[in-house]
Amino acid sequence: MTASDKKKTVSETPIWKLAIRFMFSFGFILIIVFTAAELFKSGNLNAISESFSNGTWLPFVATRIAVIVGYGFVMAFLTKSKAKNTL
Repeated sequence: MTASDKKKTVSETPIWKLAIRFMFSFGFILIIVFTAAELFKSGNLNAISESFSNGTWLPFVATRIAVIVGYGFVMAFLTKSKAKNTL
């Protein structure tokens, strides 16, 4: 598959499919980073469950989901528009 074929495939793919791909990859990276940060901060992984026990998990998770969805759609739009412009 040549580069122009890949660009054509990307330009023909629906934006929501591209967004889901970016969301999964970015979300996976964020989970790793936040887990590592919590591990370095507290020294144990049990602190993650303890930090969510008082009900503060909902704003934390909602903020992360909003960032992941926003990132996914922005990157999908930019990738799709770049692919269309270079064809």
